[in-house]
Amino acid sequence: MQRRAFLAMPALLAALPSRAALAQDWKPAAPVRFVVPFPPGSSIDLVGRLVADGAGPLLGQNVVVENRPGAGTLVAVQAVKAMPPDGQAALVVANSFTVNPNLHRPKPYDPLADFTPLALLVEMPHVVVCHPALAPDFQAFLAKARQGGTGLSFGSNGQGTSQHMGMEHLKLLAGLNAQHVPYRGTPQMMTDLLAGRVDYTFANMPDVLQVIRERQVTPLAVVSRGRHRLLPEVPTLAELGFPQVISDSWYGVVMPAGARPEVAAGLSKAWLESLNRPATRAKMEELGLDILGGGPAELVARIGRDTGVYAEVIRAANLQPG
Repeated sequence: MQRRAFLAMPALLAALPSRAALAQDWKPAAPVRFVVPFPPGSSIDLVGRLVADGAGPLLGQNVVVENRPGAGTLVAVQAVKAMPPDGQAALVVANSFTVNPNLHRPKPYDPLADFTPLALLVEMPHVVVCHPALAPDFQAFLAKARQGGTGLSFGSNGQGTSQHMGMEHLKLLAGLNAQHVPYRGTPQMMTDLLAGRVDYTFANMPDVLQVIRERQVTPLAVVSRGRHRLLPEVPTLAELGFPQVISDSWYGVVMPAGARPEVAAGLSKAWLESLNRPATRAKMEELGLDILGGGPAELVARIGRDTGVYAEVIRAANLQPG
């Protein structure tokens, strides 16, 4: 199944809007629904609202952010999949967009056949954080997480999300005794982490910078190629002996498949031009987001990368839908 999807990529890339198509002056006929698959207060919601604010004037219509959390993003994805491809609806997607087709049976959707990729917006590293009472550093955390008994608990913002996949990958590699606790979104999970009701998580950097600075959580590691500019004192997982773990969050925009080329091109152009506004870039960089600003082809490539990685984690950990 995956091999057929990869073989189909060249044909899909050839069908994506060209530079000439991007110049088409298409405008939506009514306000555009911009569906976010997580609740307000999460980093994906923040990114969605920032780019929506800038895209509205470019499209000549309001862009209305609609939060539709649930089922590890499946509620939002399935809703947008069923909408007409007329440019009046778009969906913010993250890594979970590539997880769910491998996690669920029957396959709920095909990310490249059922949707048209529009833009790859940003990415951010995950930070491994724990409640301060659990451990002062990564080695102490490992010692506790390898003990017998009931084990530790790790929270995520949903079954099949990138945080969940990253923690399952580390659990396999490090031999941890820990159980997953899925939430409907980041705010609820962080509330329980701060209260000590779950022990640790892999968090999007923007979601934990403030509580790290306030010493409400302990940063154990950053999952990135090198130390991050905003947390230079925190080692990477690679430094700590686990370079194999790939765990980040990226956000992109898709729309239902079947759109006219000028419609897809007009929406793609609006999201990317909005992302590149100086005020938007400054705010995102301040929060620890790395701006990608990639078009449809870059989003297709990222979907392909993660499909393979997550399929192997799901197989090795024998993960089932929550």
